[in-house]
Amino acid sequence: MVAWKTETNFNDVQTALIISKDAEMISVWETLFQQKNCHVVSEATPHSALQTAHLLAPSLIVLELDLPHTELLILCMKLRSMTQGTLLLLVPRGNEQEMIRYHNAGADECISTPISPMALLIKSMAWLMRQEWTAPQAQSTNIYV
Repeated sequence: MVAWKTETNFNDVQTALIISKDAEMISVWETLFQQKNCHVVSEATPHSALQTAHLLAPSLIVLELDLPHTELLILCMKLRSMTQGTLLLLVPRGNEQEMIRYHNAGADECISTPISPMALLIKSMAWLMRQEWTAPQAQSTNIYV
C-alpha cells in the first residue's frame, strides 16, 4: 500500500459565497473574484445562504444583508457553525458594541460600508491567503494497493 498527500495550492479554485440582495454589486464582486480564480455563488436570503453554506463549505463568505441586528447575529452564528471559512460582514457604520457582538457571533471582520469593490477584493484575498498559511485546507490522500 502506498499513500501520499496531494499538494494544495492557493492557486486552486476557492469558493466564495456572496450573500446580498444588491444584484449590481454581486455582479461586480463576481467578476473580480472570478479573475482571482474563485468560484462564486450568490444568495439573496438567509435561508438559501444557509443551505448553500452547508452544501459547499465556502472558503469565504461575504455577508451584506439589511437585517435587524438580532437576525444578523443569528445568521452569523449559524454560518460559523457550518463552515470554518472566512466570514466578512459588511455593515453600515455602527457602534463598537455591535461590532464586538458580530465578532462574537462568528464574523472574522466587520467592514463598514460603503466599500469599494477593489478594497473588498483585497481584504478577501488577504483573508484567503491567511487561511492557507495558518490552517491549510484538508489535503486529500491517495491510497494505492
